[in-house]
Amino acid sequence: MNRLLLLLMLSPLLCLAQQATIDTLHWSATRRLQLSDFHSPTQPGLGGSEFYYQIGYEVRPTSLGSQHAIDAFCLMFRNTSWVSETARNERTLAYNQVLFDLVEVHTRQMKAKLIALGTDRQFKNKAKQIEYLTNAELGAEVNRFRAETGGGDDLPALQRWQRQVVQRLYSTPDLITTYRSSKVGYGIFLGAGAALSTGPLAQTLGTSAGAALGIDIAVGRTMFLLYPTLYNGTIRSGFSYKNQSWETGMRVSPTLVEIGFGRVAYDSPRTRLIPYIGYRLLNLLPGDRNDERYKDFSLQNHAPDIGVLFDIKLGDNTDKPDQSEDNFWFVRTKISYSPMLDSKPFSGGLINLQIGLGGFGRIRKVSYRPEPTVIVLPDHLH
Repeated sequence: MNRLLLLLMLSPLLCLAQQATIDTLHWSATRRLQLSDFHSPTQPGLGGSEFYYQIGYEVRPTSLGSQHAIDAFCLMFRNTSWVSETARNERTLAYNQVLFDLVEVHTRQMKAKLIALGTDRQFKNKAKQIEYLTNAELGAEVNRFRAETGGGDDLPALQRWQRQVVQRLYSTPDLITTYRSSKVGYGIFLGAGAALSTGPLAQTLGTSAGAALGIDIAVGRTMFLLYPTLYNGTIRSGFSYKNQSWETGMRVSPTLVEIGFGRVAYDSPRTRLIPYIGYRLLNLLPGDRNDERYKDFSLQNHAPDIGVLFDIKLGDNTDKPDQSEDNFWFVRTKISYSPMLDSKPFSGGLINLQIGLGGFGRIRKVSYRPEPTVIVLPDHLH
């Protein structure tokens, strides 16, 4: 057997291969190496085999202050690995499989060390050191394996290494990266709205239009809603309130604030429906605050309200348990109704309609589930 080449960076040969297609095979406990995995042509004048591999890791940030989501991997470069015609047998496969398994053991150890860093501020630099030391330790053990097995020619030594590495795969479990969505979610909404008067109020206050803002806080399926809206409108028919004369045609700025509690009644990858009940504050102010005639003019009205939110989600929102994000954008239609309980100076009700864009997300935390690997060795090796 020829010597194993440890690749930390792609060689010029691999760079040429990358320009075409990099043919890789990730390590698997259920999928063992086959002779057909060695895709490179046999090197003239050389016997044995050559196995090219690489180890690495990926770090994905999760929510602020939470631990990073870390995945480590090792893979074989099939388009540069080869087996000579005289070495196409079970022993060659066993020899290279032990090498591959040995790389996986060190990859798992590296991942465990990276996880132990937590939210260390020097994570990036320390992670590079861990990767460098892992490759150094792996290279030293690979050299010892080659020496003790004579490049795979010493069958008893090869079988001993087989058993040792399989045991280490079991005692060094694979740390499966999993994500758990928090019960707490948060959202924001920006849009345009209109306040439509009903009943006698429609004779006094015309339809008002303006800009809407919304904040959603979710705990499970329960939603806390805060929606302030600034409108502009006109008095259709003048009235008197607290010795203040609100004149016909007077421009006004109604401010509508809704505070409510809702519950997600329907939630799918494409739509979401949230009915809610709450409290509404109407604060009616003159449109021109600098006009001395309307100095200190103010009218407030409090009432309960009831409404519904209907969201059309944008993009692909199917549940992806292997992702560190749990959020989506949506187009929202919001409609609510509140009565005017105080008959002075007017009665009726308000329909509040809003349409706009928003986003919603839940914090996701990462955890790791240890999964021991059990591999059954063949009875005989020739």
